[in-house]
Amino acid sequence: MLKEIEMQSGFFRLLVYLNSSGEKQITDIIDETGIPVHQTYNSIRKAHSLGLVKSRIDNSRYPHRNLVSLTEKGEKVAAKISEIISIVND
Repeated sequence: MLKEIEMQSGFFRLLVYLNSSGEKQITDIIDETGIPVHQTYNSIRKAHSLGLVKSRIDNSRYPHRNLVSLTEKGEKVAAKISEIISIVND
């Protein structure tokens, strides 16, 4: 059960982070959130399968960058998570 909560924590942190930061490169997400690499990729895959994030390849520079951002649905979910965090922290 603890492992599942930790995984969800990374998932939720990813969404809240992208909501406040906008489109980000995956390596920046890992560096700036402290979410472990494997957990970051799993969270991105899960969020993508739920329609919460989208990704694109930035070919304007070399090396190419894989960028991730929230969808409209993802923004709504992240806002609710932020609201819950705010209530818990009061």
